[in-house]
Amino acid sequence: MIKTIGKSFIAAVGCLAISAGAQKPNIVFIMLDDFGYSQLEAFSRGLTVEDIDPKMLAHVAEHSEYTPEQAFKQLKKASPTLSRMADKGVRFNNAFACSNLCAPSRIGVATGILQNRWGIYRNIDTEAHGLKPNSHLAERLKERGYATAHVGKWHVGSRDRDMVQRFLKKHDVKNPEKYSYYTLEKDYPHIMKELKNAGYRGSVVPKDHPLNNGFDYYFGYNMWECIYYKAQNVWENFEHAGVVKKYNTDAFTEKALTFMEKSLDEDKPFYVQLHYHTAHHPLKPKAPAKYFKRFDSGVYDLDNFYAHVFGVDECVRQIETFLAERGEAENTIFVFTSDNGGAVGAASPLPGNAPFSGHKGMLNLGGFRVPLFFYWPAEIKKPAVKEQLVSTLDILPTLVDAGGGTLPEGLDGQSLLPWMLEGETSKVRDHLAIGGIHARVWAFNGYTSFFTHNVSREKAPSGYIVADDTYILRYVSETIPDLYKDAVDGIPAHYVLYDYTKDPGEQHNIADQFPEKVEQLKGVWKRESAAYPKPVAWGEDKWKAMQDYK
Repeated sequence: MIKTIGKSFIAAVGCLAISAGAQKPNIVFIMLDDFGYSQLEAFSRGLTVEDIDPKMLAHVAEHSEYTPEQAFKQLKKASPTLSRMADKGVRFNNAFACSNLCAPSRIGVATGILQNRWGIYRNIDTEAHGLKPNSHLAERLKERGYATAHVGKWHVGSRDRDMVQRFLKKHDVKNPEKYSYYTLEKDYPHIMKELKNAGYRGSVVPKDHPLNNGFDYYFGYNMWECIYYKAQNVWENFEHAGVVKKYNTDAFTEKALTFMEKSLDEDKPFYVQLHYHTAHHPLKPKAPAKYFKRFDSGVYDLDNFYAHVFGVDECVRQIETFLAERGEAENTIFVFTSDNGGAVGAASPLPGNAPFSGHKGMLNLGGFRVPLFFYWPAEIKKPAVKEQLVSTLDILPTLVDAGGGTLPEGLDGQSLLPWMLEGETSKVRDHLAIGGIHARVWAFNGYTSFFTHNVSREKAPSGYIVADDTYILRYVSETIPDLYKDAVDGIPAHYVLYDYTKDPGEQHNIADQFPEKVEQLKGVWKRESAAYPKPVAWGEDKWKAMQDYK
């Protein structure tokens, strides 16, 4: 990825942000899970039904009981605090997640390094690889005297498989090494249940544990999901937290607030990653009445989804109120984003990822585009909306820079402080080049598959995107026959090109009109991907299929 701003300039701005004698800002990094681009009110303004992916509209009309108009009405009530922060901060309208899946995205965010450089393309690669020593950028804040905490979803490393072996040996199982957690179901379901109750599914191997990667405190889960009530996969530091009976949005917020209070009592600035379960499946459990009562469409899934979102919003308001009472609200940075495009269409409703097409797991814009804003009252005196091409890779470098830390060499992400505080108007970067899976299974397009989720996912093709500030090139390798109901003969490997500034819904392929642009962006991929090794765990054939430069 090509950087266009000199490091000396960025370092100078960072020094300005915490000039001599200035108090270091507190930092709260809020990330939602599978949250759609326009499911935050501030990012939905001006949208109409015509801006929504036609396939999602058709899916909702067939499978849901609400209208687009009802969805827009409930959406407007769901995020007053977060939308106010977006309006009064710096909003980045052209932000790409560094992956269309959660675990690869989260490890990229954590390190500021595009995960493809480590052979990470899917969740299974992330879990097999984990973090490299001293790679989590939270360590740079800890070096600056920050108290650091991660609360909520982690999912950047392996589960602690030694737990399985310990439990098998405790039960005197012969040849325990031949079993994994999931293969226990047939022969030893009672041990599998015992492991589940002991928190195995949310465990994390010591190498990848937050406390060994820059954090002072951890309350969270190393898994793709955490049920809203009675969760059994949450850990506190190195100990299983038992059954977390409380609604997890509230539980996570309470832990974060306790840590913030302790840090302030000790006169230490804090960095808190508050990475909520909302809006990951399962979404059906009913939000608490204090949140649900605000929504009145009469359609459960619609009201309940935006009640979950409002729960997050109210918890952010609670944090802001606490900080104001402590005199810390002005000098606290809030940053908000989602890990990837929304898994929209069923219990995650309209407008979904509008105006973009597709969803989580796809190489469409809807798989990558996310809301992103920074709110920092003490320093952001003039609210702004930025259209430069940025990435979630830039979040941690920006926060480390704001805290006065030093960024390591070789990052793909970079500090956005020049654009936030100094009125910089140049490009942030020339392009993004990201490889991964192109699968329909994670949202409304999944209904077109002949297979179950897991089977369809493994049969799905690979591909890549290359985006600059105007165009996106998408390459998808061959889709096999009899995978999708609308493509029983399969789909040949192909390239498509869109001007996403004019056609965010990717409805008009202009590859034939602009062959030079296609070749230019193909060349970017060829150069960049030369540094991307084969997958750690995903099939090598999928990786080789990405390397089609015809």
